[in-house]
Amino acid sequence: MKFIGDFHIHSHYSIATSKELRPDFLDYWARLKGIKVVGTGDFTHPGWLKELKEQFEPAENGLFKVKQEYKKKIYFPVEDDVRFILTAEISNIYKKNEKIRKVHNVVFAPSFEVVEKIQNKLVNLGFNITSDGRPILGMDSRDLLELCLDCSEDIFFVPAHIWTPWFSVLGSKSGFDSVEECFEDLSPNIHAVETGLSTDPPMNWTCSFLDKYTLTSNSDAHSPEKLGRNANIFDTELSYKGIVYAMKTGNPDNFLGTIDFFPQEGKYHYDGHRKCGIRWSPLDTLQHDEICPVCGKKITVGVMNRIAQLADRDNIPERENRHLFYSLIPLKEILSELESVSPDSKKVAQHYEQLVRKAGSEFNILLHYDIEDVKTIGGELLSEAVRRMRNREVYIQEGFDGEFGVIKVFKDGESRNYTQSASLFEESGGEYHTKNNPCPLICFNLEAFRKLKQEKAETKAEAVESSIPELFSGGNGILSGLNDEQGKAATHYSGPALILAGPGTGKTKVLTTRIAYLILNKNVNPDGILAITFTNKAAREMRDRLSQLLDNQNLKRLRISTFHAFGLSVIKEYLINSGLQDKFTVIDEDDKKQILSGLDVKKSNITETSEKITEIKQTLKNEDEIDDRVLAGIFKKYNQTLRRSNIFDYDDLISFPVQLFLKYPDILSEYQKNIQWILVDEYQDVNFSQYRLIRMLMPDPDSNLFVIGDPDQAIYGFRGANVQYIQMFKDDYLYASIFKLKKSYRCTDSILRASGNVLKESRKFLEGLQKGVKIKISENVTDKSEAEFIARTIEKMIGGVGFFSIDSQVAEGHIEEEIESLSDFAVLCRIGKQMPVIEKALKDHNIPYQKVGENPFFRQEPVKSVLDVYRLVTNTGNIFLKERLLKQKIIDESSLAWLMGTISGKTLAGKLEHIFNNHFQKYSEKNKYMLARLIEIAKEYEGNEEDFLQHILLGTGIDEWKSKIEAVNLMTLHASKGLEFSCVFIAGCEENLIPYSLFEKSRIDPDEERRLLYVGMTRAKNYLFLSYARRRFLMGKVYFQKRSFFLDQIEKELIEIQKQEIKKIAKKDEEQLKLF
Repeated sequence: MKFIGDFHIHSHYSIATSKELRPDFLDYWARLKGIKVVGTGDFTHPGWLKELKEQFEPAENGLFKVKQEYKKKIYFPVEDDVRFILTAEISNIYKKNEKIRKVHNVVFAPSFEVVEKIQNKLVNLGFNITSDGRPILGMDSRDLLELCLDCSEDIFFVPAHIWTPWFSVLGSKSGFDSVEECFEDLSPNIHAVETGLSTDPPMNWTCSFLDKYTLTSNSDAHSPEKLGRNANIFDTELSYKGIVYAMKTGNPDNFLGTIDFFPQEGKYHYDGHRKCGIRWSPLDTLQHDEICPVCGKKITVGVMNRIAQLADRDNIPERENRHLFYSLIPLKEILSELESVSPDSKKVAQHYEQLVRKAGSEFNILLHYDIEDVKTIGGELLSEAVRRMRNREVYIQEGFDGEFGVIKVFKDGESRNYTQSASLFEESGGEYHTKNNPCPLICFNLEAFRKLKQEKAETKAEAVESSIPELFSGGNGILSGLNDEQGKAATHYSGPALILAGPGTGKTKVLTTRIAYLILNKNVNPDGILAITFTNKAAREMRDRLSQLLDNQNLKRLRISTFHAFGLSVIKEYLINSGLQDKFTVIDEDDKKQILSGLDVKKSNITETSEKITEIKQTLKNEDEIDDRVLAGIFKKYNQTLRRSNIFDYDDLISFPVQLFLKYPDILSEYQKNIQWILVDEYQDVNFSQYRLIRMLMPDPDSNLFVIGDPDQAIYGFRGANVQYIQMFKDDYLYASIFKLKKSYRCTDSILRASGNVLKESRKFLEGLQKGVKIKISENVTDKSEAEFIARTIEKMIGGVGFFSIDSQVAEGHIEEEIESLSDFAVLCRIGKQMPVIEKALKDHNIPYQKVGENPFFRQEPVKSVLDVYRLVTNTGNIFLKERLLKQKIIDESSLAWLMGTISGKTLAGKLEHIFNNHFQKYSEKNKYMLARLIEIAKEYEGNEEDFLQHILLGTGIDEWKSKIEAVNLMTLHASKGLEFSCVFIAGCEENLIPYSLFEKSRIDPDEERRLLYVGMTRAKNYLFLSYARRRFLMGKVYFQKRSFFLDQIEKELIEIQKQEIKKIAKKDEEQLKLF
């Protein structure tokens, strides 16, 4: 069966598309056009999928049709049996081979069930599939293909508009040089590619590496009327498998060819600058070295140029198995030219309907009917226009840089003189005066381009400058790559040492190199080394780096842990030796509050009392040292309850080992004997109990204690941390060596100077690798305009996230230097309450992001309750947890008994799924995504449930941060500690926020707030934006804000002020005056 198919389209859920992109209108226009099979587009969007399931009914295998009650009436005979095939375009933005890649792919699916599988997998991976019909995923195209194939082997995967500069597999801006480079080992699963509106088959025939693929063509329609401007012609079985087989094999008996735009009409055919009015051929571009003579920036390199760069075939008839192709002009555009009116005019619409009524479809006129039949239907002028179009006798103005080209069949004024008859539809004769030369298949001299390119390459001289700091003179082996300062610190042998390491100076590198140096160069026993960090993430990073320096045997013997994990190990060892291990339980904050409620603490006072107990334990006080006698009594009863039940709270993990060592000197002596070397990261953040623990383990003046930190980055006073302990190090260890790391490999000098200005008494020894650009300070009217500024700036700097970015001129397609990925951006906030308005702006701009707070997701509902039930099922001795869950009606006695009887024998992930599926079904898709994240973490701990429990007990928000995910990072200033990004936005640089003073009860140290802003600013490697809003809606109130006085201390020569104003919305009559 012969038919036409157009598969790559969109729905009304896609940004910048027509609201008429609905099943009924698509069916209506397909009938008018003469298209038999239409892609649904956008099947990844849940709302669109729901519409399709409601309005479709099954047709042939894998195809669907619109139910009769939804069909729009057409009161003249046309094709009345349109079919739909499930398709979606998916945008992938990711970093690969040190370059940002932006690739669009079209996916064909055989059934709704397969589509739902794909949706679920994307949701489980945390992707947003609801903000746009064409989702933007921070995911490798190869991995997307693998995901789809996992859902069904019948999936058909086609790289979309493969030459488009910004968003395609071979695009000049962010593509690859071959399909195989993109899809790697899964490349054999790619059988077809889509040529796009700016190319046609002959252009693709010049590249022999595309010979193996079927060249398909689709409209990428953003409105129903645009259907069929590009399409495919088949002679095959009308079914999903028949259509896919034809494209997969390219069998010329089944896949007959394509219908194409004249490629010059495509808006990215030629090179140029739309704003500057520069339109160039590839030769012109090469002669000007891609630089616009008007603005001095790089021009947008178009499709023709990109093909010329990769082309390896001059004689296109050499290409075997060439399918037929037909270069057409949409009928409305022809009528528009003949009538000298807009294609969207009422006059053209009326004539279009008259012609289709007579012919039965648009393609009958453009493609199928003899010229004499066209003349009978529409007159001599129309028939001559169609004849010229079919013979490629056209006048061309090439499209460039987002501006569509113009294809005409007559010279200006020629159509008016062509016939004496004024009416387009009268059947009258006339003499044809001018005959155009047919448009060649390749309107470009490839040989001349190659010759000039070779000449340019031969004469071009590249100057390479390097500014590598002087390397450590003794550097070889594990010490290679260290600078002199780092090398001296890493090779310090015995005795205490303090390393003052500013942002980006390589402290983790020094720490890990020192450990390897001790083991490999000084024969230190790895069993006697303890490395302590503050987060699981830091511990993992340290272990990962050491895996590159040490063999597995030495690595396993090392102790690398957080303070609390080490304390927990001390408690466990003590309890094992005491025979109390089986009754051992660690409770969380909610359990702690449950115990306090049982001690008759008023509900309104429980949180405050809990915080005071934490402070008491962090300062190692006993009840006799507590001035508030009521609190002292509560503290005593609380501790008695814990010890009686062999229960420990989070703060006990440090305070109990200290008390244990004080009470049992022999236990302390054993630890001192076994641990001969201690290294502590971020020493400026220790609190008194942590400081005391280290002092007990390393009491001697010549102890082998190696600490590294930066007093300017001490930001955890609210947790009891005190910067005085790093300042006391020299007094504690009189013989300590002190090293200063002065070279920052992260920040530019501009950022280091500006952030130093914020501190009252910052040390001046830090220096960057380069001067850098100015810091941008942005004033905004509201928090919403601030969020919009951030999102638009990211979109512009990344070169756009979709065609709408380019077409709306939000972005110009040019990626800023040093920006290689969406993950290069971070948006930092003082408090989490600032984030929702920023999240909305990022969603509105289709920018993927990951949110990181101080509180990890597994302490948020419903995941926390799932874990609470799991903890209870695996340890029914936790009576306080049981009491709380029963009281909250999260579980009852019978359900608990049933779970205990049915959960045994399951994997860790299976247990969590079992609990969720049987007790938490009421939760939404968002919550199911959170559960999916939990399951992924659980799989990493399979076979070691104790470590899993320790992870969820001791983990922090930053432990869940994914460094390799392709998404903007949205986090608090505190959570950003220890990270770095090419571009950083710090939102809310206002008094009341930075420094924080929204609540009178807040006890804020102004100096710590300065250090917090310093930490945020020094996360930036290249670009730093500090923004504030004059009016902010926060926690149900409107605040009228002033710019933070911290910003006033930055040198004026380092900053550039930007003001973002809200544009006044013109009244209706004002708008109409502008229109005319």
